[in-house]
Amino acid sequence: MLSKAASEGVRDGDMTSATFGYLGAIILGPVIPLIVYGLRARRSPFMRYHAATAVNLSLTATLYGLCCLILGGLLALDSVTVALFVALPVGLVIWASMLRYLIRGAISASRGERGEMPDWICARIVR
Repeated sequence: MLSKAASEGVRDGDMTSATFGYLGAIILGPVIPLIVYGLRARRSPFMRYHAATAVNLSLTATLYGLCCLILGGLLALDSVTVALFVALPVGLVIWASMLRYLIRGAISASRGERGEMPDWICARIVR
């Protein structure tokens, strides 16, 4: 019996590359997913979808992190303690959310499935 991925024409190499894109985003942010997107996105719709999703997730998280740094910097003008008290928990929540969805994406890519991401954590920047 064929697996779901094999019946849809998804190759093992595509699943591995897509999974690598998500896992690379955990370590290096948007760098690895951008490389995977640039090199492998034209091979199949599956690769294009997962590479774009990994890039979008990591870019959105980077933008959220930048906003958190700006918020912390503005609060630090008044009180460093308040800045740390507000910005650190917000940054940790952003990081944990990104990590959760990157892991979910890696799992769905390794299974040959198409996992959907919510729009609040994955802005459609790259298509």
